[in-house]
Amino acid sequence: MIEDNNQFVPQPKQNERIISLEGACNVRDLGGYSTKEGRAIQWGRFYRGDGQHKLTERDQAQLLGRGIHTVIDLRHAQEVSVAKDAFADSDNVAYHNVDLLNPATTNQPQVNSLADLYVSMLDNSQDAFLRIFEILASPSDEAVLFHCTAGKDRTGMVAALLLDLADVPHTTIIEDYAMTAECLLPIMDELRAGRPEGMPADLYERLLGCNPSNMEMMLQHLHAAYGGSERYLAAIGLTERQIIALKQKLLEA
Repeated sequence: MIEDNNQFVPQPKQNERIISLEGACNVRDLGGYSTKEGRAIQWGRFYRGDGQHKLTERDQAQLLGRGIHTVIDLRHAQEVSVAKDAFADSDNVAYHNVDLLNPATTNQPQVNSLADLYVSMLDNSQDAFLRIFEILASPSDEAVLFHCTAGKDRTGMVAALLLDLADVPHTTIIEDYAMTAECLLPIMDELRAGRPEGMPADLYERLLGCNPSNMEMMLQHLHAAYGGSERYLAAIGLTERQIIALKQKLLEA
């Protein structure tokens, strides 16, 4: 339990996209985006983020104050072991570690772009995606934060599937993905320092980027191969009831 009577914790602002934190730079509310039918994604229900291992107690209190009581950590066990999530042992949060492919450390020499890797994740990480979306669809009114290390690739994939499920236009999904570029500027040197041994610097630099075309190609594959997010999630095992519940959580009434 976080208690610090000597610290002022600011009250959460409603309808705030980028969440200002001391120990993370890419935590964002998915709310407010409009669907093709003119409905809106609910604010304060789904948050996407970068690594949560540097969160201060003030940061944690702010996120808890936003109603976040479920955290899905998409990182590999090795990443978790060297940078433990601040909420991993929290009594206030249901913490889940679901390992999704890490594009920056995956040894796939035939893959030369993030677009290729995103497509590979859709096709080959379906068990992990199913577990993630089972958690997201769980019957709870509490907010959920899902994150990886940079909050760009694995997190971006989950965010894109959520927004596509709600029928948000692809242009908006791509803009949400590209927003990460500016958010990550404060930690780019730290991310560059993590280049795996043996990976060419130019390839790693491309993997650190977030060119909008990467997300555009992933969405094209999602619809060409699976018919969109709803059919994809059904194909990998999410039930009709879970899909309906997730849509209800996503969309304003």
